[in-house]
Amino acid sequence: MSASTEKLSRQGLIWMLLAQAIVLLPLVFEVPVWLTLLAIATGVWRWKIATAGWRFPGKLARLILVLLVCAGLLFSFSGSFGMQSMLSLLIAGFVLKLIELKRPGDFYLLCYLAYFVTGAQLLFAASLPSSVYGLVSLLAVTGVLLVNNGSVARLGVVKQCQRLGVFALQALPIMLVLFFVVPRIGSLWTIPLNKSAGQTGVSDSMAPGDFSNLMRSGELAFRVSFDGPIPAPQQLYWRALVFDDFDGRTWRQSHAQDVQRGRASAQWRNWQNAVELSGEPISYQVLLEPTAKQWLYALPTFSELPESVRVSPGLTLYETERVNQRKQYRVSSVLDYRLQPQGLDQPQTMQALALPEGYNPQTRRRAQQWRTEATDERQLMQRVLGYFNQRFRYTLQPSTLGEHTVDDFLWQSQAGFCEHFAGSFVFFMRAAGIPARVVVGYQGGQINSNDGYLVVRQYDAHAWAEVWLAGEGWVRVDPTAAVAPERIEQGVEYSLSDDDNQLLGNVFSRRFQMLGDLQLRWDALNYRWQLWVMGYDNAAQQALLQKWFGRVSPWMLALVVTAVVALVSLVVLLPLLRSSGRRLAPAERAYARVEKAMTRCGQPRYVGEPPRQYAARISRERPDLADDLNAITALFERASYGDSKTALARLQSAARRFKPSRL
Repeated sequence: MSASTEKLSRQGLIWMLLAQAIVLLPLVFEVPVWLTLLAIATGVWRWKIATAGWRFPGKLARLILVLLVCAGLLFSFSGSFGMQSMLSLLIAGFVLKLIELKRPGDFYLLCYLAYFVTGAQLLFAASLPSSVYGLVSLLAVTGVLLVNNGSVARLGVVKQCQRLGVFALQALPIMLVLFFVVPRIGSLWTIPLNKSAGQTGVSDSMAPGDFSNLMRSGELAFRVSFDGPIPAPQQLYWRALVFDDFDGRTWRQSHAQDVQRGRASAQWRNWQNAVELSGEPISYQVLLEPTAKQWLYALPTFSELPESVRVSPGLTLYETERVNQRKQYRVSSVLDYRLQPQGLDQPQTMQALALPEGYNPQTRRRAQQWRTEATDERQLMQRVLGYFNQRFRYTLQPSTLGEHTVDDFLWQSQAGFCEHFAGSFVFFMRAAGIPARVVVGYQGGQINSNDGYLVVRQYDAHAWAEVWLAGEGWVRVDPTAAVAPERIEQGVEYSLSDDDNQLLGNVFSRRFQMLGDLQLRWDALNYRWQLWVMGYDNAAQQALLQKWFGRVSPWMLALVVTAVVALVSLVVLLPLLRSSGRRLAPAERAYARVEKAMTRCGQPRYVGEPPRQYAARISRERPDLADDLNAITALFERASYGDSKTALARLQSAARRFKPSRL
């Protein structure tokens, strides 16, 4: 856009409105609805200003709009200042600036704001499609700058797109160099987002119906890449939380288990001493989706862990901060282990046997009766599991349970989901005097044959039990396997009726081969993007640079590369900058030669000074140059405004002969 242009062209306005719509589209669901309506209204308003003669808003109207927007933001976010509220403020300024778009400065400011808003897109989605869309948004904004450039604006649409493509290709090598070598010092992508609703996933409590609701979601939970073969499905118990506190309906963590409250970490700093490992460890890498929680998922138990991870007494892995963005971590697990085989102390025993008073009297009586009839704990467990196998049904649509949830489930409805089986089994064991607790996490997963990694989704969420046996420690017992073994061996969709399968989220792709193959291929492509691009962190960068250049400091390498890039850019851009200005007419070039000669002798022309006034001033200051400069000025005016070829030829000849002397 020419610096002298005070009015935006209609073509430029169309491109600006289109680019603004492209940039804002992915953020529609991240900001208040009224802000989206405001963006549409301002776009219509600015278009009417350009086409229907509407007036630009005055100072009072702009002040009222700003006050209304600020009040709306305060109301929408209850006065809190988080990432979403700040983003909404940025977008509000972005859309309001459109209705006062008059001068070139307004236009460039709007484009710069568009670049910032485009970067904000990746705060909420960093998948391959969202990254490609972000690139499209960048090209759209850059295209607006090009279209409003005087020389490019005269070209056709095809030529303009070609010019935009050339600029993008020129920037690509520099972008790749900067991506690979600039030190990874953190970015906006590590900023936590304050969302009003938490992410889908396992919560810190369990009540009847919680997991069946979670099963209706087919969202991705995490992906796992194993260094070796993937273990059998029966071994894929992705441990998260241990619930050992029961209030009659809901299972929760006790204070001793909850690292978030700062109590468990002090009691369990030497957790390795309570675990006996057997066999070889298996190593794997987990790419966890955002959960807005602190706990991680892993196979029990662990031989190697990330340095930032803490471990609770129940072998729950905790990160120091909430997982608000995708997190990549490595773990080595040993599947053959014994946890606390040496025994439980008195507080642990009391917690593992605690039951709320006045709940489930029928189950208490039956547990005590069966305990006296059994020779040992294992015989009692087998009897309970056999009872599950013979009488119970696995379903996502269980009956509503009353006050005594365990009694209603065990002796009446006898139909439920994993939390029903795990919770009732643990209650029964405790009522029989056997320490027990509930463990929640995920079980199984789907192998992606394209890249050989495991995909775990929300409908793989699971709950099971742990029972403490003398000499063996905490032993995993999965009552669900006694009712629906196909749930553990094949997946949840193979253990449900057709009616229940209708409730599962995105599960049909696992039942139909063609759709499943397409989904797996697409997921493999996204997984590679997350690992190789979005997961390119400081450790990956240092490993790659050492492989390429040996022991070279990333900062030194970045400095050298940046200097080289700057030098190359200067060499490439300097001719463009020199030729990017408006081409002078022949008469202007001849007169510019005269100005240059006068500048050398100490009599430059002032900025904005007309040629006739310049000649008059020089005539007063240098009478010896008055005749020549007045004659040249007259020829310049005739050649420029009279379009006289004779005057142009005489002007060019006079400019060549004009050689003023310095006084």
